[in-house]
Amino acid sequence: MPKPVRSAVEVETVKKKILDTALAMMCDDGFDVLSMRKLALRLGMTAANIYNYYNNKDELYLAIQTNGFQMLCDRFQVIAASALPESDKLAAMMRDYVDFGITNPDYYEIMFSRNTPKYADYKNTDMEPAAAIEKQAALRVAELTTQGIISYSVSAGKAPLSAEDAGYITIALWSALHGMVNLYNSRVLQEVEAAADILVNRLVRDLLDKFLGISVDCPIEPLTSDK
Repeated sequence: MPKPVRSAVEVETVKKKILDTALAMMCDDGFDVLSMRKLALRLGMTAANIYNYYNNKDELYLAIQTNGFQMLCDRFQVIAASALPESDKLAAMMRDYVDFGITNPDYYEIMFSRNTPKYADYKNTDMEPAAAIEKQAALRVAELTTQGIISYSVSAGKAPLSAEDAGYITIALWSALHGMVNLYNSRVLQEVEAAADILVNRLVRDLLDKFLGISVDCPIEPLTSDK
């Protein structure tokens, strides 16, 4: 008797379980060590069954990357569409970047901290279309920040910022916040600073002041982590 066809909800549940397990294994052992056979063994499934959902580990990896960047992009889009002043939008985006990184440490590690394949590695391969989708999701996060910087500059009556200058500021802010997230997730920050929440908010305020001359009062909110 043939097995009943899974519902769409059941299929998505299985796919999420596969992705979550693959993500944990990539963080534990690295992308290069992951294999569909090892993943199947961890899940208690057959490799043949996993191939019903994903063709190979690169497809799995790109799905993880795309999910992660889309999660972060969704946060930024909500802020960008809000009625907050432009300066507060930028502060909220920076704080949400940190919150995303510490509440989703596995995603963050694969997205930003590991030397994993990039779009250029998939060019002229069967995986290029999926890699292009992942890259666009990642670029959208940067674009929202850059657009926010330009919008603030206009709203504040400052000298117009070029896209190049706004892009530079985006990278500068991103670099500083990335260091903060890595220090927090490695627990180094907690070793040297008990009041991590206050320090994160101070960093956000100082960065906005240094690069854009924005003076904001970031609320002190608890940082949460799954670690």
